[in-house]
Amino acid sequence: MSTSPSRDTFPLRFKNPNTREALKHLAEQSGTSMTDIAERAVEHEVALQGADLERRLSEALAVVHAYTAGGDAGAYIDAVAAGERSGLDPMRDTRAAHAGAPPTGATTPDPYGVLAAFQRD
Repeated sequence: MSTSPSRDTFPLRFKNPNTREALKHLAEQSGTSMTDIAERAVEHEVALQGADLERRLSEALAVVHAYTAGGDAGAYIDAVAAGERSGLDPMRDTRAAHAGAPPTGATTPDPYGVLAAFQRD
């Protein structure tokens, strides 16, 4: 029983015509078929992306394994408490002050209507 190579086909459409021309030129120069070069390129890309995905999943799994409910929840509660003690209120209006700011009540030039878009009635 002889084993012949797979003859599965997959139409390859190039978004950039220059890529196809470069592949064709490379095939001519190397004496290798466009299919062989494209297949090796795809294999290489799949291997690279697979390795990157494996690395990212391993890192995520390490974070999950390192999680401790008591310690992590305690650190989160401490951070929230520190924020509460800071006196900052995320719901209050805040205006940036800078050198040369017009005095309160003075009008500021607004040629593009940006200030007017955020002005409250």
